Formats: sequence, C-alpha cells, structure tokens
Amino acid sequence: MFGNGVRKVMVTVEQYRQLCAEWRGDAAEFSWLVQHGDIAGVSQRAIAAEFEFAPSTVSRWAAGEALPHRRVQKLVVGALEKKARRLEQACASAFLPVKKEVDAAQSRPRA
Repeated sequence: MFGNGVRKVMVTVEQYRQLCAEWRGDAAEFSWLVQHGDIAGVSQRAIAAEFEFAPSTVSRWAAGEALPHRRVQKLVVGALEKKARRLEQACASAFLPVKKEVDAAQSRPRA
C-alpha cells in the first residue's frame, strides 16, 4: 500500500476496457482512465490531438485538476474503450510464428 491508501496492481487491456465500459460518470475514474490510456496504447498527447484540446489540458484531466464537459468525457471514455477493444482483439488473434528449424526437425523421418 502507498501512503495514500492506493494499492499498486497490474491492469490488463481487458480489465481497462471493462473499466471504460462500466464508467458511469465518476470524475476520479475519468481522470484515472485518461492518466492510464497508455494501457490501451493511447497517450495523453493522442487524446489531445483526437479531441482538439491542448496537451496541457488533457494533463490536467489526468491529474484530476480539471474536467471537460460531461459529453466530452463520454466521448473520450468511448474512444478509449474502442482502442482497448481493438488492442484486445489484435492480441487475441496474434499467434507466435513457428520456427522453421522445429518444422524441419519434426518432418524428418526417424530411423
């Protein structure tokens, strides 16, 4: 536990997407989702560019120092959820390539 009562745990892309999907307007949760958008591959700078805000503004959202209008919050969280879903699907459909040496060794007849 940290001094502020927050326990540090690892969050998966799937968990992050679920948090986005379940978001119901809580300001602290919005700030956390923006602060940790990199879990879904989205930087604060990317959020700023996509929604045409200054990076410093998005930084204040992440720090909980300011909040955009509720409609903008919904759009941002929706975009973060969409990006997390895409990343989750990409990870689920990726397979490790089979090494050629292994294939060749397995295809040789044994004596």
